[in-house]
Amino acid sequence: MAAPVVTPLLQWSDADGNPYAGGSITTFIPGTSTPKATFVDPDLTAANTNPVVLDAAGRSLMYGDGEYRLLIKDSAGNLVADIEATTIVSAAMAPVVAAPTIADALVMLGIDDLIAAEAAARAAADSAEQAARIAADNVLTGLTTGLRTDLDAEIARATAAEADLQDQIDGTPGAPLVQSGSAATDGTGTHAVTFPTPFGAPPVVVATVRGTALPAFWLAVDATATGFTIWASIPLADMAVHPAPVAYNWIAAGTT
Repeated sequence: MAAPVVTPLLQWSDADGNPYAGGSITTFIPGTSTPKATFVDPDLTAANTNPVVLDAAGRSLMYGDGEYRLLIKDSAGNLVADIEATTIVSAAMAPVVAAPTIADALVMLGIDDLIAAEAAARAAADSAEQAARIAADNVLTGLTTGLRTDLDAEIARATAAEADLQDQIDGTPGAPLVQSGSAATDGTGTHAVTFPTPFGAPPVVVATVRGTALPAFWLAVDATATGFTIWASIPLADMAVHPAPVAYNWIAAGTT
């Protein structure tokens, strides 16, 4: 879309075309009697007199910034017009309007620089977040691996010790009897175990949580000579006891 070419060199004349030679134009802030300066150059560095005196041809050279109220008088001081005018764009936007292309206008507005800065900041933030996530994953992996190794070692030691003890005392009538195993409770937190070899009397049964680093489970055991029933629960924030499924190791010691 084309735009009209507007010149700051204006000529003022009456209805018959006679110029208002020696007339004047006083400029104000719109709607007020507060003076507002105009200028003789497009950089707005050299101000006009206010009022501006028209030359012999009724002309004035006026650059401005934004909205104006114009009070136009002839050479005798008679009011010709009291009108409002505009420079269409402000001085801040004038370089953008003068840009030959939209790309040039974006550069003058600083939009390209803002977009580039935002992209750089976002890339830096994404990189920092990724680095932090990787570091956290590495720490968690190290902790998990260490705990698993320690737990496996303890299970192996306890299993070997229990097997050795069982080999020494298993099958001797009337002698001490130790049996052990591993199992898991169901969703209600309960499980029943039948001893491979019945005891002569209800043995002492000890159960420990298996395969977890959390020591918060409560285990309760009710033993008979032929087996036992176990209940597993875990206290939550409300301090109530909640049944929970849990894997466990057990060892029973008694006599045949």
